Amino acid sequence: MMINQIHLFTTLLAFLFLLNKPCNVLANENIIAKTCKLTQFPQECISNLGSDPRSSSADLTGLSKIAYQLSATKVNETMLLASQLVFNSTDYEAWSFLQVCLSYYKSISKQIFNEGIVAFDEKKYDKAYQVLEKANQAIVGCNNTNQSPLYESNTMNYRFITDTMAIINKLF
Repeated sequence: MMINQIHLFTTLLAFLFLLNKPCNVLANENIIAKTCKLTQFPQECISNLGSDPRSSSADLTGLSKIAYQLSATKVNETMLLASQLVFNSTDYEAWSFLQVCLSYYKSISKQIFNEGIVAFDEKKYDKAYQVLEKANQAIVGCNNTNQSPLYESNTMNYRFITDTMAIINKLF
C-alpha cells in the first residue's frame, strides 16, 4: 500500500512539473511577443529573439542584451561576407564598392563590441543605443544601391538593429 502511495505521489509531482513547464515557456514567449509587438518589424524580432534559447527565461533587460548580442553577431557575419566578396571580386567598380562596405562593417563591429556592449553592461543604455544608431547609418551608407550583393544582409541587419534600438529605448 505504501509503495502505491509513493508511486502515486511521484507520478503526481512529475505531472505537475510537466504542466508547469509549458506555462513558463508560454509566459516567456508572451514576453518576447509583447516586447517585439512594439518594434517596427515585430515578426523578425520574434524570430530572432525566439531563436536564442536564453530568451525563454529573460526579462526586458535580458531580451535587450540578447538582441544587442544577436545584432553584433549578424554584423560580424555580414562583415565576413563582405570580406569574402571583396576577395573574390573581379570587377574593379564592384570591388571598390565592397571595400567601402567592408570598411563600414569593420567600424560598426569594433564600435558595437568595444563601446556598445560595454556601455550596455554599465547600464549606459543611451550610449549603447547611440552606437546602434551609428551602425544603422553605416548600413544605409553601404546599402545605397539595390544592386549591392550585400543588400539582403544589410536590410536584415538594419531591421533587427532598429528593433533592438526600440527594445533598448524602453530601458531609459
